[in-house]
This record gives sequence, structure tokens and C-alpha cells, in this order.
Amino acid sequence: MSKYDKDEVLKKYQACEDAYSEQYERCIEDWEFLHGIGQWDAKIKENRRLSGSPCLVLNQLLPYANQVVNDIRQANIAIRVSPVDENADIDTAEVFQGIIRNIERQSSAENAYAMAALNAVGAGIGWIHVRLDYATPMSFDQEIYIDRVLDFTSVYLDPSSTEIDGSDAEYAFIRRDISKEEFEGQWQDAEPVSFQDGSDDKDKVSIVEYYSRYYEEKQIYQIQLIDGSYQVIDQEQMDRLEEAQGTPSEVVFTVIDERTTQIPYIKHCILNGEDEPLEERDFPSQYIPLIPVIGSEVYLNDVREFHSLIRQAKDGQKIYNYLESANVEYMALQPKTPWVGAVGSFESSPDKWAAANTENLAFLEYDIVYDEEGNRVEPPQRSQPPQGSMALMQSASMARDNIRYAIGIPPANMGEKGTEVSGIAIRNRQIEGDNATFHFSANLAASISQLGRLIVDLIPRVYNRPMIRRILGDDGIEKSVPINQPFVKEGNDLRPAKGGDYDGIYDLSAGKYDVVCDIGASYSSKRQEMADKLNELISARPEIMDVVGDLVFESLDLPMAKEIAERIRSQMSPALLGDDPMAAKLQEAQAALQDMQSKLEMYDAALQDKKKNQQFEETVKLRELDMEREKLQIDAQKTQADIQKTMAEIEKMRAETTGFNLEAVTALGNAVNGIAAQVQDMGEAVSIMLDAKESELNEVTGVPETPESLEEDVNE
Repeated sequence: MSKYDKDEVLKKYQACEDAYSEQYERCIEDWEFLHGIGQWDAKIKENRRLSGSPCLVLNQLLPYANQVVNDIRQANIAIRVSPVDENADIDTAEVFQGIIRNIERQSSAENAYAMAALNAVGAGIGWIHVRLDYATPMSFDQEIYIDRVLDFTSVYLDPSSTEIDGSDAEYAFIRRDISKEEFEGQWQDAEPVSFQDGSDDKDKVSIVEYYSRYYEEKQIYQIQLIDGSYQVIDQEQMDRLEEAQGTPSEVVFTVIDERTTQIPYIKHCILNGEDEPLEERDFPSQYIPLIPVIGSEVYLNDVREFHSLIRQAKDGQKIYNYLESANVEYMALQPKTPWVGAVGSFESSPDKWAAANTENLAFLEYDIVYDEEGNRVEPPQRSQPPQGSMALMQSASMARDNIRYAIGIPPANMGEKGTEVSGIAIRNRQIEGDNATFHFSANLAASISQLGRLIVDLIPRVYNRPMIRRILGDDGIEKSVPINQPFVKEGNDLRPAKGGDYDGIYDLSAGKYDVVCDIGASYSSKRQEMADKLNELISARPEIMDVVGDLVFESLDLPMAKEIAERIRSQMSPALLGDDPMAAKLQEAQAALQDMQSKLEMYDAALQDKKKNQQFEETVKLRELDMEREKLQIDAQKTQADIQKTMAEIEKMRAETTGFNLEAVTALGNAVNGIAAQVQDMGEAVSIMLDAKESELNEVTGVPETPESLEEDVNE
């Protein structure tokens, strides 16, 4: 149902004009003065113009404003989201933060922040505008955008709003002037009539975007479920629960409390001079998407005023302009320095000498003149040049100091060399200047915090279906996450769950989240600062390089610095790395190494046991071999003794039987030789057997081979 009431809207717009007209006039004066316009009072300027006196504009204010704004530009503006109730969690809060960073990047939000800060510093107030638009011409998905507002006078906020971030405003207007061609192309059935007809350029059409907050009355209930948990539901949900509850014995909840509440919602209309709006739609948030960024807030005579950085320094700038102009005029009115010479020195070239103060002559010739005594007179010389007024110059210097004192920024913040010698003293002086202008960055942080709350309120209403969203980390690394649907983890990535099992869900509509804004040093500045501090620490204690060497190289903007840091980290103890991803890898490697060492120790113990068993078995075999060797030696000795005994008996027989015939003796000798050959063959067989046994044992135990002396004994 339409909420548009033209008379009510015109009444609100008129109230805004009454409240902001004089305020904006003073803001415009500050803005123009900052940029060199209006730095002379009109009457004084006209009088000096008529008298031919200079009206110099030597702007000392703009560098101070740029200093404050550029400090803000270089700062790291971070919107932080944190869970509040039991239905919210830290992981989902990080997803909110990542989505907000992505919105900021695709909107170039840093330009919107800088423009709002510049207007706040230079005029006293700036604005940030949040809008919705379709992602593509062929899409029904909407995206959130953060826009800058160039003309701070184009926005009117509810005059009854008192919060510095405008969060309590009930309505707001933002005016845009577009060409008739653009108007007719966008609203073909409407008349190109301005919202305030007759006040605009005839070739332009003034349209107004109107945001207004309304309230829906609802009955809400706090119930306790059968599992002991609590929930808050509205009347519609209560009716459904009562229908499903059944008999009293099947009660699944108990009503703890109930009350009537007001649920805020926003209507957005685009208006021109016609009775009906050009467009009318719901804006899916409870906040007005026009956020003020205030410079200095002052209450004077029950009126809320916005002051710029230069509001109190304008008189000092006027005095400085006047004194510098007067000093220039003073020197200009002095006669030009003449050439002084003796009479007759200029006779040959009088025209050139007459033009010497107005023309750049390559040379001047003079006539040589002698005095009455015949001495040569000195050549012509210039007299003393014009001198500025010391009083004017000192007064101008004092005026510059007055400007600096009014703004509160010392020379150290502007890069000027002061009396400070040590780095600490210079830094302390700079901190004093930062403190003098801190309220500008603090007010910007308050406004961006409100911007964060607005976006957190919008996100679950705009991104209200299962989808994949890109998020950004603090370091700008991109990641895609499934939202409003179960997901599973695949390494470092998250994928929508296809089955019944899942690892989690980012439900953006559940829970309550709070938002704050931090404005600190930029990422690169903090890296450089960390590198400087680490280098100072390492210079004092070089041994600490073993502990923080990887961090030192990661903080340096050098080629291959990351690779060097990874190599250093790979050699560091995992205990030093904490939660670093490399620490997990090193811990896994260390665990695997310990497991391998344990297995090697087990294998070594088993091998030692086996070796002991083999040594025992081989010791037994060696003993058996020794016994066999001793037995063979005994047998060989016995056989040798038998041979000697036989030979002795043969000799005895030879002596006793001299009458034996030759054939008998020859037969007996052959028998003895046969026995000796058998003994020799037996000795060789024993030697071969011993060699085979010992070779077999040596392959297993490493026992030296049988000494040759033993073999010789056996052979003998």
C-alpha cells in the first residue's frame, strides 16, 4: 500500500530547508574560503581596487585541510563485525566482514569516504549514500553500493535527528538535477517538471529521492520450548504453533511473556513536481541510507551547527593576505634604485642609462671622468635597493602563527623542521597535531560504523537465497563461500553440501551482530613500521634473527622476500611458528619422522635379536667343526703313527729276513706305498671339507678362514 502523501512530504522538505538554509550558507562560505574564494571582504577589496592597491590571496589554509584529509586517505578503514547473541557466531561474522569488504571494493568506497571527509573538513559536513541496484541488466539479483555525494548541500536529513551518525533520523531527501533528455528516457509517461518548479535551470529537471521510516505494530511472544530453549515469535508464528500443538498433553512450548512492539521499515520514493511519485518501493532496512559525516559539532543558542577545520582560522588568513599585500605595495611605491655617477659619466649613452631600470641591456658604457686633482672617478653604481617594512613582515609572520594556532597543527605535521632533535620528540609533536584534529577521523569512524550496521541489516535481506558469494580478507585475498546453505570443507575451499552430511552453514539471517569501525595505519604502512622495528631489534640483538627471521623478510618489500621467508620458516622449530600454516606442515613432518625412527628402532632390535640367534647357532656349528677337526687330527696322527710303526716293522723284517726274494720285497713295498697314498688322499679330503665348512660360516658370521698352517698340518 502506498504511503506517499504529497502534502506531508512538502511540509517535511520545507522544515529541512528552514533548518539547513543558514547552516549550509556558512558551510559554503567555509568551502569557498578554503579554496581561495571570499578571502577579502567585498568592501575592502573594492576600495583597494579603485586605489590600485594589490589584493593578494596567499592561501595558507588548503595545505592544512589536505594534510588532515590525506591522513584519512592513507588510513586503513576497517568495518568490524562481532556476534552478540547465542544465535550468532564468529565464523559468520567474518563472512559478513568479507562481504562488506567486497561491497567496498566494487563500489570504490574509499572515494566515498574521502569525499565525505573532505567536505567535513572543508565545509563542516559531508555525506555517504547507500543504494541498491541490479547486478546486471539481465538479473533479478540486487547488489549493495556505496556512493559518494559531491554536493553536500543536496542532502537534507531529518532536523530532529541528534545522533552524530544520523541513525535516529526518520526521513531524508537527496536532490539531483538531470537533463530533460535523461528524464524523458527514464520516465517516459511523466512530465519533466522539477520538484520545486521555477527554481531550476530550464534545461534541467530537479528530482528528489525521499526516504521515510514507518512502523508496523506487532504482537510478539517469548516462548520456552520443550528442550528448555527460548524463542521470540510474532502473532503469525504463534497461530501456526497453536494449530500444530494439539491436545494439552502434547504441549511443546510455554508462553513466558508477550508485548506489543513497533517494527521499523523504510519506503523509498523518487519525486518530481507531479502529485504522484515517479517510483515507490520498499528499502529493505530499518535505517535511512543517507549517513552524515560531521566535522566539528557545536550547539549554540539551541542550534546545532557544523564547523569546518578552518572556521576559526579565517580571520588570520584575511590578516595575512592584507599584510602581505601591504608589504608588496610598500616596496612597489618606493622609487626604483637609480644609477649614481659623477657628472659626465653618462654623456656618451644617455638614452641607454635612462632605460637601464626598465630594459635588460647587454652592456652599459660610461665616460671616464677625472676630478679636479686629476684622479680617475669611480664608475657609476646603483644606490641601496628598496627594503620591505620589517613591521609588516613580522606582523605577517605572526598572522601565519595565528592561523596555525587556530587550526592546531604544528609545523612538524606539515614537514617543517622545528627545534626538536630526537625522533621521539618529533613524533610526540606530530602526535599533538594528530590529537588536535582527531575529532574529524573519530566522527568519520562513527559514521562508517553506522554504514556497517546499515549494510549488515541489508545483507540478509538482499542476499536472501542460497548462493555463492565472494568475500575478501584483511589482506585482500579473495575467497568464495556458500551462504544460506549447508557446506562441506574440501581442503581450504568450501563447497555446497550435496548429501545429508555437512560441516556447517552460514545463515546470514540468524543471530544479532554488532559493528564498529577502526581507522588505523594502512596495511603497507604497518608492514613498513614493523620492518623498521624488527631491524632495530635485530641490530641490538642479532641472535633474535633465529626467532623472527621469517617475519623480517615477509615485512620487506623486496624481490623473493616471501620465498626467503618460507625457507627460513622451514628450518625453524614448529614451537616458534604457532598457528602458522607452515607450523602444521613441520609438525606433521616431525611426527612422521618420529614414527619412522620408532619403526627403525623396532627393526634394529629385531635384527639384533636375529643376529644374536644366528651367532649362537654359528657358535654351535663352529664348536662342532672344531670337534670334527680335532677328531680328524687325532685320526691323522693315529694313522701317521700306524704308518711309522709299519715302516719300523718292515725295516725289522728286512733286517731279519735277508733271504727273502726280490718279488716278495717289492710286493711289500708296493703295499706300504699304497697305504701312504690312501693316507694322503684322506688328508686332502679333510682339507676340502674344512674349506667348504669355513667358507659357508664366513659368509654369515664373518669368521676368518682356516689358517693355512692348519691346512698344512692336516696335509702333513
